[in-house]
Amino acid sequence: MKKRGITLLLVLALLAGVLPAHAAEASGPKLAAITFDDGPGPYTNSLLDGLEQRGVAVTFFMLGCQAAQYPAVVKRAYEAGHQIASHTYSHPQLTQLGSKSVQKQLADTAAVLNQATGTRNTYMVRPPYGSVNAHVLSLLNAPAVLWTVDTLDWQSRNADAIYQHIVNDTKDGSIVLLHDIYATTVSGALRGIDALLAQGYELVTVSELLRRRGYDAAPGRKYSSAPGRVTLPGIAQPAIAADEREDGRYVTLTADAGTAIYYTLDGTAPTSQSAVYTGPFLLEKAGTVKAFAAYSLNGARSQVSELALEEPRLKAPVITLANESAVITANGDIHYTLDGTEPTAASECYTGPVPLPAGTIIRAAAMRPGYQDSPVSSLLHSERGNLFSDVLPTAAYYHAVDEAVSLGVLAAEGQAFFPERPVTRQELAEVLYRLDGRAAGLQILNGYEEDAAGLDAPVTREGLAAALFQIWGEAPDDSRPPTKLYGFADWMDIHIEAWDAMDWVVANGVLNGVSETVLAPRSAVTRGQLASILMRSQGFWAGAEALA
Repeated sequence: MKKRGITLLLVLALLAGVLPAHAAEASGPKLAAITFDDGPGPYTNSLLDGLEQRGVAVTFFMLGCQAAQYPAVVKRAYEAGHQIASHTYSHPQLTQLGSKSVQKQLADTAAVLNQATGTRNTYMVRPPYGSVNAHVLSLLNAPAVLWTVDTLDWQSRNADAIYQHIVNDTKDGSIVLLHDIYATTVSGALRGIDALLAQGYELVTVSELLRRRGYDAAPGRKYSSAPGRVTLPGIAQPAIAADEREDGRYVTLTADAGTAIYYTLDGTAPTSQSAVYTGPFLLEKAGTVKAFAAYSLNGARSQVSELALEEPRLKAPVITLANESAVITANGDIHYTLDGTEPTAASECYTGPVPLPAGTIIRAAAMRPGYQDSPVSSLLHSERGNLFSDVLPTAAYYHAVDEAVSLGVLAAEGQAFFPERPVTRQELAEVLYRLDGRAAGLQILNGYEEDAAGLDAPVTREGLAAALFQIWGEAPDDSRPPTKLYGFADWMDIHIEAWDAMDWVVANGVLNGVSETVLAPRSAVTRGQLASILMRSQGFWAGAEALA
């Protein structure tokens, strides 16, 4: 007896080494396939409603005779991403039929399913009663799918009992058997699905269960579960991206390699009849793009992705000056103003060059049905003859910018001055060197914060004050009037090293507060502000001749 026990243990140990790899414990998410036989029927639509709410795809093993009575339900299930499969035409025991009768049962069912779905598919088969042998398998031309969990719903007709079978008997890799021809099954099944989802299961179609567990789902083979040591990823939803290009807005769809992407542009759910993505396409109007990816339309689809896109926006008009007149080009009707206000559809319509004497600003926008109005473009022909696309005559720094550019103190980049762009430390050093060559020998790039040493770092107001003070300032003495810095609520924000410099620029009117009570010593200096400060400090530098 002891010898026989030892022998049994050895056999078990050997078997453990030669069992197929897919018999090992699966890693990754828990998977299970919920399946329904004998339908469709009067309760299948209700089941489909519940599955849609939960985002779950199942497999329907349909009888041909039932599918012929409910073709719209078959179509709905197919387009919702569920797997449609065959349960024969009239539910006979296939092992009791001759070859031709078996083939006719399968062919007649396939014809009904193809007619309902509008496709030509090969359908997995669930032999009625699970009755199958080698001869029947050889005739199927498709995998035979049995089950792991029999809920006995046909026997109990009790929703609670069905729920308990699903919850208690389902394991990773299980194929669960139900019948959608009973109202109690629909109720119990949906409750059971909720419980499995709460336990972390992914509920997939049979074809997806087999694919993700590495099974080939070969014709003439039978499957009742799908354990596995690895789990392949599910089908990712497509990514939808919109890209504004020179000639319009293009939509790009991306998905898992090997999948086809089906999409719509009008917000309706994509179907097997929807457009198939082949590459980026132009979308000239507003729309809602919906798309799914599929390895197979029959049960191997992703969830649907969605992106709502507003009407595309026209590009801003291009304004140039030729012969003292503004020339405007744009893709649409152009409306413009000459008084600095924003153009509307009621503004003057551009028909040709518009005279633009010095001291005048023209502002223009493009408009076109089906598109959002373009951003407003501006071109200011200043009193000194400069052209600015981003400076308005109402800006506090306008005259200072106009003068600074005319003197060569600051430069525009084409027609853009970038008045709101922070001044970098390198830019300030170059400007001050042009104004006064002595700046090259001073440590004007020193800052008061550890991260301020970089040449691309923005210049703070107190940093600018320190640089100006190094070049033109005077050492404090008893004759200087009492400091004005205490009049600002934030005087304590000034670094002690910058106190004399800030005192000097404020006392000499070079630097003003951002308001009557706020000095903001550590805020960045913009190019527009720098122009104003430099023009106020002209008495301290040599003037235009210093720039020669």
